[in-house]
This record gives sequence, C-alpha cells and structure tokens, in this order.
Amino acid sequence: MHIYRVDFESAGTRLDTSVAIDVLRAFTTSAYAFNSGANEIYPVSTVEEAFDLKNEIPDSLLMGEIEGMPIEGFDLGNSPTEVSNLDLSGKRIIHRSTAGTQGIVKSVRSDFIFACSLCCISATVAAIQSIGSKSLTLVQTGVMKGGWGDEDVACGDMIEAKLLDEEIDLDSIINRVKNSRSGRHYTVPDHPVFPASDLDLALQVDRFDFFMQVELDVSRLVMRRHYTAQTAIKQIA
Repeated sequence: MHIYRVDFESAGTRLDTSVAIDVLRAFTTSAYAFNSGANEIYPVSTVEEAFDLKNEIPDSLLMGEIEGMPIEGFDLGNSPTEVSNLDLSGKRIIHRSTAGTQGIVKSVRSDFIFACSLCCISATVAAIQSIGSKSLTLVQTGVMKGGWGDEDVACGDMIEAKLLDEEIDLDSIINRVKNSRSGRHYTVPDHPVFPASDLDLALQVDRFDFFMQVELDVSRLVMRRHYTAQTAIKQIA
C-alpha cells in the first residue's frame, strides 16, 4: 500500500482511500457524539451550508466552531466534553469545523473516506485493512502554517505504523499531542472553550471499538459509526 500525507488544502487529488484526521478536536468530538447516541453526522464546509442543511433537516443539531470558538446560533460547540455529557440518542448532527470537516469535504472524490482520531484508531485501521486499497491518503487536517498540527501528524504516524506492523511508542504519540501547538490550549481546567478535559478525552487511545465512515447520501455527505464485525464498508459513490 502506498501511503501519502497531505493537509486539508491539498486533499482530494488521490482517488482511492482517504482518512481525514483531526485529534483536537473535530473527530474526537464526533466519536464522543456517536457514543452519546448520535445517529448521523453531516460534515459541511461553511456556516451557511450548516444553516441551510438544518432547514432541510429541522430536527437536527448544529455543532462546530470557527477557529476553535463556538458559532452563534449553533446548538453545540466542538468539545468532546460537552457532547459526552449529553443524551444525543437518535439525533442527527450537522458539523462544521475549521480543519476536520474541511478535510472530509475536500476528499469527496475518494472511493472511501474515514474520519479518525486517537480514540477510534485501531477500528479505523482494521476497516482500512479490510478494503485492501492500493493507496491511502492521510489528510492531516490540523497542519497549517506556523507549526500547527503535530497532533494530527502523530495520529497519522500511528495509523501508518499499525498498517505496516511497526513498533509504536505510545508515550511519544501522547506527548506529541500534549505538546503540540493545539494541545497547549488545554492547560486551564475550567476554560469555557478549551477545557483540559477535552485533551484528556482526546488522549484515550482506542476508547471506542467503532470507526467513522463518510458516505454519500443522495447529495449529502453523512458520517456514520460502524463496528468492524457487523458492517460492510461501502464505496462513497
């Protein structure tokens, strides 16, 4: 398998399998939202798209951020702590984030798209292996100018090591996430937007035994959780 690394701006050029990675916090939040009972998550690129889609799905919830900050008119921010304390049973969520959902939208030409963070990494790797793709693109969505994104690169390194059956220094991976530029936001225990508990939840490696796959439902991208033992992976198109 050929493995490529891109950021969200350069995503979309490979057509086999793509994994959008966002550890802090989009796909950690998504995973905890599914664990709280969410049924589907619709990733979108812009705030306007989110509001338009909510008009089409009136019972849905809006979740997301702009540069990490909550969005006026949205129901939820982009915090795993927040969603883990809610009962989201059966809820459909429309998700907009600065990095993670952009990586998904840019990868729409891929045959298969997964969203990944550390808390569901082994299930995601198992799903990738079951496909038998010739190429894999790791979309490290947090990588931006100014030294941002090592938390996503670390997650990408762990995915690659698992796929190649290489030794993994888990302590090093965790320390890289903690010491990343994004990770250093989460140092104030009671911060209203960047609580330390968000980082704690993001660092719970393999907390969940499901993977998150993005599919095309008519004209909408929709993310669903799947358990490797009970589901057949579908091509996006």
